[in-house]
Amino acid sequence: MLLSRLRYGRGMAPEDSPLTLQDVMARRDYRDLMTAKVAVGGVAPDFELPLVEGEGTVRLRRLLAERPVALVFGSYT
Repeated sequence: MLLSRLRYGRGMAPEDSPLTLQDVMARRDYRDLMTAKVAVGGVAPDFELPLVEGEGTVRLRRLLAERPVALVFGSYT
């Protein structure tokens, strides 16, 4: 049972999920997420994120006004 669930993409999906991993990965909007929108050395769009520690947010534009910023995106799972 477990092997067949993994084989057909339901190993990580909730029991009531109508989609398999293959369904999600085949979607155009998902594939678009895997396409870089900013070239290496290009200007990143401004964004705001919540602080990891404490309350409040941090905005890229504010950080850039203070010093150079390197953005690294990736999955560490």
